[in-house]
Amino acid sequence: MSLVEAFSQLFPISSPHFSLELTDESVDSAGETWGGCKVTEDGRLEATVRLVVWDVQGEQRTMRDIKEQQVTIVAAAHLDDPRVLAYFEGLAAALDFAFARIDEAIADRGPAAATDRLEVAMPYEFLPGDVLALRRPQTAEDFQDALLTNRKRLGWLLP
Repeated sequence: MSLVEAFSQLFPISSPHFSLELTDESVDSAGETWGGCKVTEDGRLEATVRLVVWDVQGEQRTMRDIKEQQVTIVAAAHLDDPRVLAYFEGLAAALDFAFARIDEAIADRGPAAATDRLEVAMPYEFLPGDVLALRRPQTAEDFQDALLTNRKRLGWLLP
């Protein structure tokens, strides 16, 4: 399985209040390809990711905010790193965990429990590929821990 396929299989990552999605690849009228997930000419794994914030009222969800951004998922220097698949698994687990914790906080304390930081977040902030530069993480669990314990990576998501 290619890295593009492995990464694409993780999505969507969602909860009642938030979702991260990959956009579909499309071609514009000039023949330019946009969206999707691909390895670029300079060797990066890149994807167009959509962040959706939902308002939840009982059983009904309404889209409150949507942001879409082209993001480098894996830098060229790490594309051949044998730990990339473990990173993908750890990333998905970390995001699932963080989204669940935020949803619990919202259920307990109301919508104000979602921090202002989360309201202005951009898609790239949910995909910190710099963790591959660390030597210690080897397994999905190691990557999940490295992502959630550092506020510069995904730790900022935790209430």
